Amino acid sequence: MEFKQDTIGDIIESESQMILHGAECYGDYFINASEFNNLLNGFIKSVDDPAKFIAIAFIFQIRKYHTLALFSAIRRHHIQTSMNLRYVIEAVQWAAYAMGNEDQEKFCSKDSNGIISIEDSHEKAMYKWLDDNFKVKADETRRLKKMISGAGAHSNITYAFQNFEMKPFEDAGFKTTFFDPENDYWIKTDLWFVANTALGLLDLLYGVNQQFKVFKLIDDFGSKFKTLVDENNRLKTEMMNTENYKRAQALMSK
Repeated sequence: MEFKQDTIGDIIESESQMILHGAECYGDYFINASEFNNLLNGFIKSVDDPAKFIAIAFIFQIRKYHTLALFSAIRRHHIQTSMNLRYVIEAVQWAAYAMGNEDQEKFCSKDSNGIISIEDSHEKAMYKWLDDNFKVKADETRRLKKMISGAGAHSNITYAFQNFEMKPFEDAGFKTTFFDPENDYWIKTDLWFVANTALGLLDLLYGVNQQFKVFKLIDDFGSKFKTLVDENNRLKTEMMNTENYKRAQALMSK
């Protein structure tokens, strides 16, 4: 499908249409990412420990920025997708920490004027707590964040040319675009990654909640989660059998 991007009005209309036609254009990849996002937004049945309100605040941040990552992926904004997912990973790390720690001074410092600051010591304490209590999941989130950072969360020359094209010499100049190129493989990869990120963070929150009992899950969480995980794995296998993936692996092995 062709989407106009010459004016703000064009962009608003095009982005709306991209989301509305997501399932039509990208099939199960969009559906799996959307359904994981739906589960992420509705997996809590009730909050049983109101004293852990900081954890709940971080969980709402996870919901918001995962939704923005989904929107960014389908609207062909790869960099924004990566930046949102990086924020999601950091928010889930803090949420897990907050499920086991409710004292505000463990998250920030406050001076005599009531101005709050987050010190390096707070972040180090959070990472240490995750390593001490949930080492496997802590390592997984760390690897995931590193992968996201390498996939576009920071500016570099490779991504600068996604929206910049030099014209032929006889027609000197250049062309810029608001949307990233319409590449089916890239967009499906982003959508799969959005879904897979939700898979990992839901698994982490489930594990931490098993110990600290902060909230109750919806009754059918287990069955819904398993269905989505199975589909995400199927899509991964499908992508690994594409020529694009095989070429990328061949280049990386050289």
